[in-house]
Amino acid sequence: MEGNLFNSGFLGSKFLWWIGQVADDRTWRENQNPKKVEDPKEETPAWGYRYKVRIMGCHDQDESSVASENLPWAQVMYSVWGGGLGGSRQTPGIKQGMFVFGFFLDGQDQQVPVIMGILGSNSKTVVKDLKTGISGGKNFVPQSGWANADKDESKIVPDEQIATTEPSEEVGTCEATDAIHQETVQDKKMKDVLERKHALSCPDPLHQSDTKNLQTQVEELSKKIEARQRQEEEYASAVSSGLPTVAMNNDVQKMIDDSAGEMSGPMKGIMNMALQKTVDEHNLKMLPLFILAIPAFKNVLLTTNIAALEDIACTFNDINKGLAGMIAGALASSFARKAKQPQTRAVQAANAKKGKGTSGDTGGGDTDPIPYQPTLPDDVSQGIQLPSPAPEGYYQPSPICSTEELLGEVLGSSINKITQSFGKANDSMVAAANDGTNPDTDSVAGSAGTKSIDMSISERNVTASLEKGALVSGMAAALASAIGVDKNVIGRVTRAFQQGQYGYGLEVMSTIANAVGTDVGRQRMLSNIMDQISSGDIAGGFSESASLFGIPVNLMAAMGAGFAAIKSNDMGALTGALQNLGGLDPAIMGSVAGMADSGGLVGGLSSMGGISVDIAESMNFVQSITQLFDCDPEFECSPNDEHTLGEGGSGAKDEPNCAAIAEAADNAKEKPPEPEYEEVPIYNARGRKTGTRKVLKG
Repeated sequence: MEGNLFNSGFLGSKFLWWIGQVADDRTWRENQNPKKVEDPKEETPAWGYRYKVRIMGCHDQDESSVASENLPWAQVMYSVWGGGLGGSRQTPGIKQGMFVFGFFLDGQDQQVPVIMGILGSNSKTVVKDLKTGISGGKNFVPQSGWANADKDESKIVPDEQIATTEPSEEVGTCEATDAIHQETVQDKKMKDVLERKHALSCPDPLHQSDTKNLQTQVEELSKKIEARQRQEEEYASAVSSGLPTVAMNNDVQKMIDDSAGEMSGPMKGIMNMALQKTVDEHNLKMLPLFILAIPAFKNVLLTTNIAALEDIACTFNDINKGLAGMIAGALASSFARKAKQPQTRAVQAANAKKGKGTSGDTGGGDTDPIPYQPTLPDDVSQGIQLPSPAPEGYYQPSPICSTEELLGEVLGSSINKITQSFGKANDSMVAAANDGTNPDTDSVAGSAGTKSIDMSISERNVTASLEKGALVSGMAAALASAIGVDKNVIGRVTRAFQQGQYGYGLEVMSTIANAVGTDVGRQRMLSNIMDQISSGDIAGGFSESASLFGIPVNLMAAMGAGFAAIKSNDMGALTGALQNLGGLDPAIMGSVAGMADSGGLVGGLSSMGGISVDIAESMNFVQSITQLFDCDPEFECSPNDEHTLGEGGSGAKDEPNCAAIAEAADNAKEKPPEPEYEEVPIYNARGRKTGTRKVLKG
């Protein structure tokens, strides 16, 4: 072994152990090319995997003494599983901050350290911050392998290494050898995906899959909104959604709008059932006219009836176009109602222990219930009030407690259109039968009573239009028409105006209309407009928005004056504003004219009135005509109404009650104002107060 190439000190005559810490990876990671290379000899910067290591006893803890960039390169001693030859290779799992040990290949010279292994961290190891020695932290203390990730775009912490437990004095990553079973963000996300319900449809009307699908979609929407709320309440929910967590702003409105679009599919199927029932009811009522008509006149009646049925179909098509907006409005209203409902003292106490408010809590006084406010004080949900998330261990129903309630809201808001279309179809048939050529049909059809109808923009008509809910939607439609926007896509604008969120409505309209100007200019102008409106100058805010949309100022001024009058409940000012608006845009007349005198015809078939849209009867009717012949094949449907990736099918579940849907729709059609009471004191003969009693206001 003696010779010029032999060096007893270098080849291990004195085996020197060492322990050190791997330096910040910015000092050594450039040794390997992160991309594919054609010639590794030329394009690989270093000789294999090498790391900068600060060795205890050789290098000081302080960076000012020996900077990390000047530390010696340490080679890696590979395991028996990889050395490179024959394709047997492994990538070292060494990260910055790890404590490693090894020996000096050059003995006493101590310039060629070799890494033999790692002294791994465990669950008891406390990593207090995300800094290394060169970024303001200390060396020779526990460091995170993800330190400086906030300033380094190449470092993205994966979900499986983010803990769901809120850290007390350490970082929130899973960086221990024995933390393999610790719950992580990946586990939470996977659970959410596996438990998410997906609705299954069936073509068999007996299955009522449309109503069941709506029920599933309502449940999932409630879960999404509650999960979004919990992002501001719970650490696990916050990190699972992605940091940083900000105030909800319009997130809830977007969830409602997205879900409303999804729900409009099965809702359209339900409306089609109502359409079939309406057509059948019309045909039954017109049957006496066909029976009594002379053969030569039957063709005239058939032609008229085809046009009448086309009008009914067009009415339902028009309703279907706006289904998403009606559903979104019903959902928003349900959230608002739920947010104001007082909850049990147990729920309030459970929330109070965690420092959280509870929707409907009056704070112990005699004031009206106040809505829940989330942890972040800057939350403004643009008119969407939210109920409190249920405390752990407590059940709380979703804002839409049942599918029947949602269906009732939507059908109730459509009943007037359906009954008007039904009456118009019947009137056209009555008019055709009353031409004098058929005495028999004349006697059956009867004659229409005469009545004077006020078609002007009078205070009487304006008040009636506002009470029926047609006025605000008509004003929004007139604004859309003036700007050149399709009236079928302004559902969010209409809802905002109905809720008194005028600034938000103009902001949404500017987005839909692609308002003039640069993005920065539009935002600046919208900010000024919203400031004006929030300060009480609604008319001024609308007037300023005229330049934003490129329409006349006087039109927007009249629009703003109308909304200001609605807010102040000044019917005289509202009538004047609408008269000015009607002179600029006659389309607004359709929302006001004749509203106070709307009624049915009298006499014969002319006086048979409208149709009662009974959803239960409609569904039963459609089910009864499904199978016309005994030889018709039966539908084959899944036995499940929903499925999840985790558990598969749902099995049997409670079905929505059709009778309850009809009742909810009838309630939503015309809701009388609730009486308002006030407490007045009761005095005895000596003038001493003995108690209070409730009396009607006014």
